[in-house]
Amino acid sequence: MSYDQSLTIEAICQAAEQGDELARQVLVKVGNHLGKAIAMTVNLFNPQLVVIAGKITAAKSVVFPAIERCVENQSLPSFHQKLAIVSADLQTQPTMAAFALVKRAMLNGELLQQLLEE
Repeated sequence: MSYDQSLTIEAICQAAEQGDELARQVLVKVGNHLGKAIAMTVNLFNPQLVVIAGKITAAKSVVFPAIERCVENQSLPSFHQKLAIVSADLQTQPTMAAFALVKRAMLNGELLQQLLEE
């Protein structure tokens, strides 16, 4: 891989998938950081599923094992035992809007209130 000013996440993911060790190391670090944040979320909300979207999923074979290791090491065993971590099927902007609505509802209490009423 030639390194130039046009280096993109897509290029890094492709290089990692093709065995470039530096690209793999960078993406493992990214996976570790994501994994720590996801582990905190798992401990707070005990989700059944974690869906990861974005360009980083092009290097799923490199990033996801790092994420999974962090989640296993930093979250409650009963919470991560059956937890699935998957990549999103839809990689479009409208999915981000849907996520933003859910996040806003969670943060202002609407979602929790609705769940408690059911």
